[in-house]
Amino acid sequence: MAAYSNARLLVHPAWKDEVSRAGKVNDSVAPLPNAGWPLGDGKEGLLEGFSSTIFPDGSQPVRWTLRNDCIGEASFPLALWSMLDKKVEAARIAVNLNDYIYTHSMLAKGPRADATNPGFGLVGWSSPGSEGVYYGDDNARSMLGTIGTSGVLKSGRWDEALMRCLLANLRTTGKLGFRGNRIDQQPLEKNGWRHYWNSEQVNYAPHYEAHLWACFLWAHHKTGYQPFLERAEGAIRRTMAAYPDQWRWANGIQQERARMLLALAWLVRVKDTPEHREWLRWMAREMLALQDPSGAIREELGAPGKGKYGPPRSNEEYGSNEATLMQQNGDSISDLLYTTGFAFLALHEAAAATGEPLYADASTRLARFLCRIQVRSEAHPELDGWWFRAFEFKRWEYWASNADAGWGAWSTESGWTQSWIAAVLGMRQLNTSLWDLTRDSGIGTHLQKLAPVMFPPK
Repeated sequence: MAAYSNARLLVHPAWKDEVSRAGKVNDSVAPLPNAGWPLGDGKEGLLEGFSSTIFPDGSQPVRWTLRNDCIGEASFPLALWSMLDKKVEAARIAVNLNDYIYTHSMLAKGPRADATNPGFGLVGWSSPGSEGVYYGDDNARSMLGTIGTSGVLKSGRWDEALMRCLLANLRTTGKLGFRGNRIDQQPLEKNGWRHYWNSEQVNYAPHYEAHLWACFLWAHHKTGYQPFLERAEGAIRRTMAAYPDQWRWANGIQQERARMLLALAWLVRVKDTPEHREWLRWMAREMLALQDPSGAIREELGAPGKGKYGPPRSNEEYGSNEATLMQQNGDSISDLLYTTGFAFLALHEAAAATGEPLYADASTRLARFLCRIQVRSEAHPELDGWWFRAFEFKRWEYWASNADAGWGAWSTESGWTQSWIAAVLGMRQLNTSLWDLTRDSGIGTHLQKLAPVMFPPK
């Protein structure tokens, strides 16, 4: 919580209009909230994080976007902190952040709250302006944060909203278990949800797909609802068969492996078979082949022609698109935004699921690395306690190619980066896992009411 408070990212009603104003200029990037402004308590949401730009005085601007994924993810380490250190205020903020997503913001209102609309139950990407954009991976990571918070606080407060979101994402997932990178409100209304439910698309891109499979597997465990398992398991099988030649990668192949690992770990939880355990070992070994003795996980570019955001091919292209942190394979770069936090979570969950030293040992090495490289700054307390995106583990400093147009080497997210690193460190201290924290979830009680609404007869 201290990092979020010191950075003044918790929006207060007195200055919430500044979010809309900042959203109209320079890709929502503006100076951080004024030090004299009051600090919010989560009821108005949480800003996205720091941009990679560094001003001459060493300060950095903030991305003034209210993102569903970041807000849901950030609630979880706050809830864990409340358990570890008996911080009542941290628990209250965690509750308020999730109430903001599902009750107070436009992220879950409008067509998303209309049971007759094909967008019913989905949660928008960000506010203001992108409430009608639905990335499956962003919905998934927000839900993972919320279910974690629910488990820590032993609360069913958001169970119905979570079940709506799970079913909404399921019914826009095709027969083969793939949902695609994103679905927008306008084509969703034009096509109807059955268009997506009956599609036979494939999308071998774990960055976009795998965390949703993990959510479906978790939901099946809590409900016994077969479509959750059937679509997730079928897609996982096809994706493993397609590795590596047919995999699409976003900023690098390591982030795809890292995200795949969580789905594989939770598949073992649901169906513990020798085949599923071998898939998990195989993918873990593929990723950990590039774990440095320091604990860092080295990035790697995937197959040529399969990448969405590869390195720039010219000086003119530098800084014009999203991009990887490296120029070529072999660069000693660790990506804490796209890979490391998700690898940390997946290794932790794999160790809990299997008891095998492969995952526990790798997770411990990674934990030690992350503790050694956490940002410390007295001159800039707003950055104290964070982790930037790019760490060069041979130089032992935050440094890399800053070619990414939006989320460069010195950016950091209130979700993605900060939340999962802090959350896993918290779970390690409590000797528990996300799966075990949520073992007693009562979310299944809402299925009988919602399934006929979400999947009405023709």
